[in-house]
Amino acid sequence: MTLKKFTGLLLAIGILLIAGCNKNEPPKVTVPASGSILLNFVEYEKNVEPYPTRVVVTPEFMRFDDGEGSLDFILFDRQKSIIYSVNSTDRTVLAVEQQNMDIKPPFELKLTQQNLGGMQGAPQIDGKQPQHYQFSANGEVCFDAILVPGLMPDVVKAMQAFDDLLASDSKVTFSMIPADLHNACDMAMSTFAPGRHLAYGFPIQEWSKAGDGRTLVDYQLDYQPDMSLFVLPTEYQHFTIQDFREGKVKMQE
Repeated sequence: MTLKKFTGLLLAIGILLIAGCNKNEPPKVTVPASGSILLNFVEYEKNVEPYPTRVVVTPEFMRFDDGEGSLDFILFDRQKSIIYSVNSTDRTVLAVEQQNMDIKPPFELKLTQQNLGGMQGAPQIDGKQPQHYQFSANGEVCFDAILVPGLMPDVVKAMQAFDDLLASDSKVTFSMIPADLHNACDMAMSTFAPGRHLAYGFPIQEWSKAGDGRTLVDYQLDYQPDMSLFVLPTEYQHFTIQDFREGKVKMQE
């Protein structure tokens, strides 16, 4: 998930990044000397010009941003299972933590996937042939993905953990969604079956029925990231999404 999509998700559940919040001490971080991977994507949204995004994955962190020099970013602490959303305009850091809540969908979700086969004429990646999968829920096509089995397994693991964490938080507010807005594809992707396509490999291309998606442009193994990429700004206001929901965040007048 990219920075813009993550921000859109927060707005959709009514979370505003505001100044004047309670400040918490940011976590201490360390950065490994090796084993990091740099990924560059192009994102597509309906009625929006394609734009680049960058993902840096280390054994300890995964960072999403818009490229070199980005002041806004998402930082996933893989060890603590916390997602931080940094907003330079509001000078805030919003933390999303793992939630332990077990809920069931309001109706049965019948999830299916179809392997449409290898990509004709497409070159192998790291000796592996990309496969075209289509994922559906209750007979409705949700999205397509070109997946490479066995490619960058640690990145896939990080992506799955990221999606699972967001889904755990989505369960907290799921009951607030009106019944007439329940959609099998949306519920599966956001709450009940997050990242299910990742079981079949690394996604080099994804697109939904709505017309948005992303394509991998390139990647670099054994990338040496700058330590500052994984440091949260101490001068910003820090609060958790749960603090906000519970009214513990002091709002600026």
